[in-house]
Amino acid sequence: KECYGCTACKCICPTEAITMKSDNEGFLYPVVDENFCIACNLCIDVCPMKNEVDIKDHFEIPEVYAVKHTSDLVRLLSSSGGAYTAISDFIIKDKKGICYGATFDEEFNVRHKEAITTSERNKFRGSKYVQSKLGNVFYHIKQNLVNGKLILFTGTPCQNAGLVKYLKLSKIDTSNLILNDIVCHGVASPKIWKDYVVFIEEKNKSKIKNYTFRFKEKGWRGYNVKVEFENNTIKLNTKDVLKYVKLFNFNLILRPSCYNCKFSNLNRPSDLTIGDFWGIEKSMPGFEDTKGVSLVLVNTRRGKDIFERIKSNLIYRQSNISDCMQLNLYQPTPKPENREKFWKDYGEKGFK
Repeated sequence: KECYGCTACKCICPTEAITMKSDNEGFLYPVVDENFCIACNLCIDVCPMKNEVDIKDHFEIPEVYAVKHTSDLVRLLSSSGGAYTAISDFIIKDKKGICYGATFDEEFNVRHKEAITTSERNKFRGSKYVQSKLGNVFYHIKQNLVNGKLILFTGTPCQNAGLVKYLKLSKIDTSNLILNDIVCHGVASPKIWKDYVVFIEEKNKSKIKNYTFRFKEKGWRGYNVKVEFENNTIKLNTKDVLKYVKLFNFNLILRPSCYNCKFSNLNRPSDLTIGDFWGIEKSMPGFEDTKGVSLVLVNTRRGKDIFERIKSNLIYRQSNISDCMQLNLYQPTPKPENREKFWKDYGEKGFK
């Protein structure tokens, strides 16, 4: 239950003895086929839970910025201030590199995929409160680094940490890799998410066409869930569509390891950290508006170089640690006392 599900052990295994399989809560865990295991211990050595993650040129204290993209449209289509678009535009447009991020697939599962165009990258924008399936993304990143491609990987801190450990043990040059993590509240169950999708599609008698967790018609704060269905029905913050984010907000459906996450602090396993700049209305009341403000932590020299190169597409103010501090930058999300009771009830009664 300490496992993050980062897939590093699966990817490093030289005999492909490890597969990722869902438990009864829908979270993926590594399972070893003893018939193929050669006891090389690479799976143990690569684990970011069991081993320290060293990031080159890591700052002792990150530089802190409040950020707004110069394009209002970009900000409206982003969860907060559009920092991710500025970072990924530099990789794709300026450097002809490759971005990896989380997106919905055709069945509205959340998966990490590759993008080499801005239209593909745009699907990575916006929050997705579900643990993404990484599949063989780490392996593809390794191959692209070997081929000299510039790579931006965006994911949770544990996914970034797993990628770093995997590439280091694989003896891959990571000078062309930019690591970008998010201020993570915890990753939610893909099983509950899938059951919820079935629930609202049955209730609305139509398949989902588009889903937005943070629609900004009413501003950037809180959950404003907008769902567009194929029968042209559009719902915003109705009781049925809000069911999932309420479960997420109650912290009942997070992966067990999230309650003990070793990355819920300022020692980030990444070059850059992005998130919502909560509290901006107190520290910079003149800078906030309804379209959102991103928090950007610059954690390394490489991150600082990237930030310097994207400044022309940003409106930004330098801040400090005390003004940007939020729960998951100093501790993991607390485990609810009734979590086991919830999952017992869920197993017996189902989503409805």
